[in-house]
Amino acid sequence: MMFKKVHNSAEFLNLAGFLLAITVAFSSCSKEDNSTQDKDTPSIYDNLKPIGFGERITGGNNQNISIVSTSTELAQAVSGTNPATVYVEGDITLEQMISVGSNKSIIGLKGATISNLNRNENAGIFLLNGSNNVIIRNLTLLGPGAYDIDANYSDNISLIGSKYVWVDHCDIQDGIDGNFDIVEGSDSICVSWTRFRYLIEPWSGEGGDDRHCYCNLIGNSNETTHLDEGHLNCTFVCCWWGEGCVGRCPRVRFGKVHLINCLYDGNDYEYCIGCGVYSNIYVENCAFTSNQAKQNALQDYTRDTDFNINIVGCSGIDDITLSRGNREQFIPTYNYSAFNSDLVTSVLTDENSGAGPTLDTKMIK
Repeated sequence: MMFKKVHNSAEFLNLAGFLLAITVAFSSCSKEDNSTQDKDTPSIYDNLKPIGFGERITGGNNQNISIVSTSTELAQAVSGTNPATVYVEGDITLEQMISVGSNKSIIGLKGATISNLNRNENAGIFLLNGSNNVIIRNLTLLGPGAYDIDANYSDNISLIGSKYVWVDHCDIQDGIDGNFDIVEGSDSICVSWTRFRYLIEPWSGEGGDDRHCYCNLIGNSNETTHLDEGHLNCTFVCCWWGEGCVGRCPRVRFGKVHLINCLYDGNDYEYCIGCGVYSNIYVENCAFTSNQAKQNALQDYTRDTDFNINIVGCSGIDDITLSRGNREQFIPTYNYSAFNSDLVTSVLTDENSGAGPTLDTKMIK
């Protein structure tokens, strides 16, 4: 059975009821849905819900459901602050970045991609500027390749002052200025089962860096204490930084950042995790498997400013605690589970249930 696109409120209500009945295992994770979702977990290690700093996120919560297949439809569906659950179908090409409002779930149907191949001020895919309670799931996001334009907010996903955002089971590739940046007081973020990589040969750009294959910047300035102090708190679980990644996997300023069961297997790292000013990082049961990852696991960008980092239970690098200053070491106290680091590679690289857009959503078509 194929669903048509719907364009009035009565049709939306009918579609919403039908979709909700058959997709409870792939909902936007309200508390009521969590027990049902556990029955259809694609991996025994995957809870299919946000955890840690992002555990309160509900997104569109199965309200105002639509299916989109063009950039115009997508832009309209994710605008504003009314709750909406938007399914993306097929391949969508953008000519400019799309602004995402609050209370949205953007979910890829099986094989869905969104690309923006511009190498100019129109680059980037999703911009969340002051948006709250947003879910982005099961999508491949394609940029034009690393090109140092020395500009902010042109990443495949850019969060600016946005809170309660969950990015799950995505494959984020070749962002022009970065793959996914979290800046200017953004907070309460969960990134899970997501793959980051660079496959396109980088271009030399205006910013002076010929190899700007940098993934995730958390905090974009040392001078933004007024915005970032007490914010930029993120949980990364079962994420995979691999082929082509040079650094910022992630690079952290100010925030408390928890990395659980993440994989580093690339051969291009200048460094994996960057410790910036006032960063407070807990790296738990991750796997550093390539020689480059083992040799270049950490980079100190603090310039003698306070920071903390704990490495616990990882494979490929030793346990270590590094600290400067008087700030209390961040140790996660929220509910979560971590499996043994020796399993990380096999679990995350599984083509059917690992990191990336591996959720099977064809059942709603």
